Amino acid sequence: MKKMLKQNKGFSLIELLVAILIMAVVAGTAIMLFGGVLSSSRESADKETAENIKRAILTYMNLTNDDNLSCLRGSSDGGKTFDDIASIELLQKLACSIDIGKAEDGKVKFTAPANAKFDGTKISDVSGGIEDTDIMGTFGPFLDAAKPFEPQQPGLKGWKITIDVKAQVVTVEADKEDAKVEFNK
Repeated sequence: MKKMLKQNKGFSLIELLVAILIMAVVAGTAIMLFGGVLSSSRESADKETAENIKRAILTYMNLTNDDNLSCLRGSSDGGKTFDDIASIELLQKLACSIDIGKAEDGKVKFTAPANAKFDGTKISDVSGGIEDTDIMGTFGPFLDAAKPFEPQQPGLKGWKITIDVKAQVVTVEADKEDAKVEFNK
C-alpha cells in the first residue's frame, strides 16, 4: 500500500500542460470580450457627449435668440460678417457663464467656473457680435466644465459641428481633428 501512495504524488507533466492550456484559452477569451466592451463603451460615451453638446447649443440659441452664434464668435468688421470658431473654443465658451451686452463696452464676457478642466483665462471676450435681435443678460453655463470635451475613442481628437441657422438643426460627430464650426444658411 505504501508503494502505491509513493508513486501517485502530484500531477504529471501532461496534466499540468493541459491545465495551463485551458487557463490560457479562458484568459484569451476574457481579454477579447473585455476589449470589445471597452470599445463599445467609448463609442457610447462619445454619442452621449455629442448629444449633450447638441442640446447645449440649441438651448443657448433658444434662450439668447442668437441663432447664428454671433455673440460667441464676434465680428472683426463691425458685424457685417462673423468670425470662424473652432469647436473646442465653442464648447469652452458654452461651459462658461456668458454675459451678453450688459458691459458698457458692448462686449460679450465669459466667466469660467472654478472646476473647469480648461484654462478659463485664455477665453477672450468677444466684441462686434451682438445683434439687435439678441437677448441681453447673463446665461449659462450650458455644459459641465468639469468633464473633458475630447472624444474617448482612440484616433478622434475633436468634434465636427454643423449648424443649420434657418432650421435650427445641429449635428455633432466625433472627428479626427478639431474643426471649425460650419454654418449653413
